[in-house]
Amino acid sequence: MYTLGIDLSTQSISLSIINCENYKNELNISIAFNSLEEIKNSKMNKNTLLVDSNIDGKAEQDTNIFLAALDKALLQLKEKCSVKDIKAIQISAQQHGHVYLSEKYKSNIVKLKDKSSVNQSLVDILKTSYSYDYAPIWRTSCTQIQANELRNAVGGKENMIKITASNSPLRFTGAIIKYNFDNNKDLSKNTYKIFLLNTFIASILTAKDNISVDFGNASGMSLMDYTKKQWNDTLLNTVSNDLKEKLGNIDNPSSFAGYICEYFVEKYGFDGECIVGIGSGDNPQTKVLYKGDILSLGTSFVYMLNIDENSRDYSGVSNGMYDGIGNPFMIFCRTNGAMVWDEIMKTYTRTYKEITESLEKNTNNIPLVLWQKENESVPISRAFHIKRYYKNPSFDNDYKGIVLSSLSLVSLYSKQFISKNNKTYLAVTGGPTKDKEILKIIANIWQCPIRILPSGGASLGAAISAVLLLRKKISLDDIRDSLIDNTFIEPDNNLANKYHDYMMVLKEKFNEINKAIL
Repeated sequence: MYTLGIDLSTQSISLSIINCENYKNELNISIAFNSLEEIKNSKMNKNTLLVDSNIDGKAEQDTNIFLAALDKALLQLKEKCSVKDIKAIQISAQQHGHVYLSEKYKSNIVKLKDKSSVNQSLVDILKTSYSYDYAPIWRTSCTQIQANELRNAVGGKENMIKITASNSPLRFTGAIIKYNFDNNKDLSKNTYKIFLLNTFIASILTAKDNISVDFGNASGMSLMDYTKKQWNDTLLNTVSNDLKEKLGNIDNPSSFAGYICEYFVEKYGFDGECIVGIGSGDNPQTKVLYKGDILSLGTSFVYMLNIDENSRDYSGVSNGMYDGIGNPFMIFCRTNGAMVWDEIMKTYTRTYKEITESLEKNTNNIPLVLWQKENESVPISRAFHIKRYYKNPSFDNDYKGIVLSSLSLVSLYSKQFISKNNKTYLAVTGGPTKDKEILKIIANIWQCPIRILPSGGASLGAAISAVLLLRKKISLDDIRDSLIDNTFIEPDNNLANKYHDYMMVLKEKFNEINKAIL
């Protein structure tokens, strides 16, 4: 008996299978968007994976690419495992991403209940379903006016944080919906339903259009009362008077969406009794992997730590969320994560092997460099060009410097909350965890041992979450323990002390830059 986790990320769709009898991660599949033939005919740029736009801060992706990748991933799944043995599916998707659907969506998904539809692709079946051509995603930052209006509607920053556990970030879904409604007067009228990306996938898998929003992903919308887990009418009505109708209800991430529909039974071999959950965001599902604090290293860096429902960060840097099984946690999301590392790597045309060699030979080198390609939320600040605090630019200095500063800023601005959690270990996940030199740097910055979470990330977390849908006596803790790497990366006390001194200077220089560009 298997569970399946599906993760729709910024760059790919990934699938993970967990065997519920021996608790092993049996299979991981990932389909990169830029590997698809369909991207050649898409307006989504193969390099940036965004639809090209002349509006600064607008970040959208092609929904058709999501569906094409899902089809290819499920075909691979069919070839590599006994799909009929999958008894539950849970979904993860990039937080804040969403789609706008027209009335035609209702009649189009009915086709997924008909066996004859298997000869058509999901793209073709759903192509007339959208009231807006693309899916806005988390990198959106052109919403300053709308984010301010939401914050002001409830009386300002403190009240906004008290209600929603966040200070109306630019990238949150409510501000993005309002931006699109404000700048496209017919969009609200032509939109029958707005789905977050996880509920969109759940809707397609079940051929149902009444899928609830989970309260984990709803935390990233600036529209929900965090403690009550209910929509806030003032915030909803600030966007649109009928927004509640378009969004639907709020429910637990482990809620039942429905049974998988005939299209997927006939085309891919699923059991018709396979249960589908409503799912959650990629950060909530990643948090399911580990009970303690997690640092996720990706295009952006996400630091997740446990809290209670009444905790608030009134500085506005962090955001309150719920994980994929309903537990509260706090999230710090630094937009300028590995993407700036990769930019420096490309500038010097270096390989990942050369990066490791460089970091290894420069262990004691602590260069100071700061760079934000995009507007930032940890800490809240604007984009700026690279700033070096040394005379001779080189790959060794630039790469080590950007690794240190981007990670250190996350640590610095989360420190007041970290101390409350009596953290013993920090769990790390994401592509850079393959590099032990990066892990050593993290151990020294956070001054604690590091554990490595299993590959699979959010899709694996979703597969763990799917176990709850089975309503069987299976311990999630036992599954987690069986999956996590037993390797520990210990901090070097001498280097950790040097990093501490470095971070004090880093914060001072960062504040100087921030004041200069305000």
